[in-house]
Amino acid sequence: MERKDISYWRWLFRGTPRAGCKRLVNWWLPGHVVIGVALAAGVLSDIAASANTVLLPLVGILIGLTFAWAGNAQALLQSEEMQRLSDNREGGYREYVFAYQTAILVILITLVLWAIAGLRLFDTSWPTRHRAPEYFAVKSLLFTLSSLTLRECWQTVMGAQWMLLAQKTIRDIDRR
Repeated sequence: MERKDISYWRWLFRGTPRAGCKRLVNWWLPGHVVIGVALAAGVLSDIAASANTVLLPLVGILIGLTFAWAGNAQALLQSEEMQRLSDNREGGYREYVFAYQTAILVILITLVLWAIAGLRLFDTSWPTRHRAPEYFAVKSLLFTLSSLTLRECWQTVMGAQWMLLAQKTIRDIDRR
């Protein structure tokens, strides 16, 4: 096995059979952008207040939930049934492993950006409220990432649940 075969970054940007980033840049993305822009327009508090009041604690909960389910998925991926199932999926085992890693990457990026917001960087350094279009764009981006993070967290839970059901189905077939 070559290093390129286990490179997450290669999978994310080039992929086999498709780039992993297409899991994020898909038909859901415009919906996340609409949610982000609507929240940026509707939430009247500054970015730092939003970060410190609601979003940083919420993202912390999402991280805990996602890591717990990703751990469950990791255990499932080590089962014989899931390894057999991945042999029949285009992209193979790597698709399952890296999909969970991508969800965690999105969550961590969102957490870091909201933490920077909570430190008032956007309110005191750049872009600040005096540069309204740029400030609104940053605020929209943060809320868009929050929407994407919520979806990735849910996808992590759904993926683990799906693998549990698939594992049971494969075991039932093997028993017959």
